[in-house]
Amino acid sequence: MDVQQLRYFVAVAEELHFGRAAERLHVTSSPLSRRIRELERELGRELFDRRHHRVELTPFGRTFLEPARDVLARFDALPRLAAPAPQAPPAPPVVRVGATPLAPTDVLDLVLETFEKVSPGAGLPLTLEPSAGLLALMAARKLDIAVVHLPVRDPGLRALALAEYRFAVAMRPGDPLAGRAELTVGDLAGREMLLPSPKVHPLVMNGLREHLRRGGVTRLRELPHNDVVQIAAHVAHSRALALATPGTLRGRVLVESGLVLVPLDDPDLRFRLGVVWPEGAEAHGGPLAEAIAVLRDRALAP
Repeated sequence: MDVQQLRYFVAVAEELHFGRAAERLHVTSSPLSRRIRELERELGRELFDRRHHRVELTPFGRTFLEPARDVLARFDALPRLAAPAPQAPPAPPVVRVGATPLAPTDVLDLVLETFEKVSPGAGLPLTLEPSAGLLALMAARKLDIAVVHLPVRDPGLRALALAEYRFAVAMRPGDPLAGRAELTVGDLAGREMLLPSPKVHPLVMNGLREHLRRGGVTRLRELPHNDVVQIAAHVAHSRALALATPGTLRGRVLVESGLVLVPLDDPDLRFRLGVVWPEGAEAHGGPLAEAIAVLRDRALAP
């Protein structure tokens, strides 16, 4: 018994006519009839009741038909096993983003929206840490890009400034300076100024501290934490002052705590916020390189 015999048998069983089955199989009737006779001899049973001008399946032929069809279907499916397996769609790219929660959110929003534009569907897992912590994660190659306070002196990182912010001074509503439209650093001389832990960003905080000292603000009290609620409590219960940036979460918490923010007019006392990424990362292409190219059009002048 072979597959060709089964194919001949199924064709005749479906056509119930040797001539039409031969045409369907592109053979002549004689070899078709001979092969089916050989199959019947091997099985020891007749498959067809051959009458004049009519062919019908015998009861055994009807029983044999479905298993024969099944064997043919399985045989015809064998070549498909060698076909290449369908390729799974590529996984969406993942860009690990970091951001400091101590800065305004508009820069982070810009960065995330840029990635969503250049690479829709990209995974953007977000890590929130003070700038110093983000820079450590960048050095360990655990982040691809981070929104941090600038400047950054690490030669292994590239930086792009995207926004610049001025400071305001937080104080109690009854403070003698609370009614002023704006202040200068000289107005703060002799007052106690609360500063967050320099661990937030040592380079930026050291520069801020030195600038205040040069302006006559020498009573600087560095807190061991960055808890804005505790800073607000310190200011509310003393005559101490604190620096804040209007529009940030930090600034909103101070205002909601009942403090007053008075703008500080000092063009040299400002901070910049931007993004950093590993040196050479752009050369690899992909969403990171595309996003950086877009962000360059939004960058501030050096």
